[in-house]
Amino acid sequence: MNFIFFMPDELRAESIGCYGHPNVVTPNMDALAAEGTRFDQCHVQHPVCSPSRCSMMTGWYPHARGQRAPLQLPPPDNDTI
Repeated sequence: MNFIFFMPDELRAESIGCYGHPNVVTPNMDALAAEGTRFDQCHVQHPVCSPSRCSMMTGWYPHARGQRAPLQLPPPDNDTI
């Protein structure tokens, strides 16, 4: 089984064809969504993108390891996906 984590910055779901936009043509994203799993509800751990992504990749809440700002990377000893 393969996993693809597609996390574009500042792209809202309503701006993609597979989520119902009537005018936007996104054939590659539409094909990927048709063959895979498309989520209709998404909740993040932190309102800032970098800490939220670090949290998803490490399994730690952003406040637990000090990742509260975009330039605060996870410590090198963190295991990630």
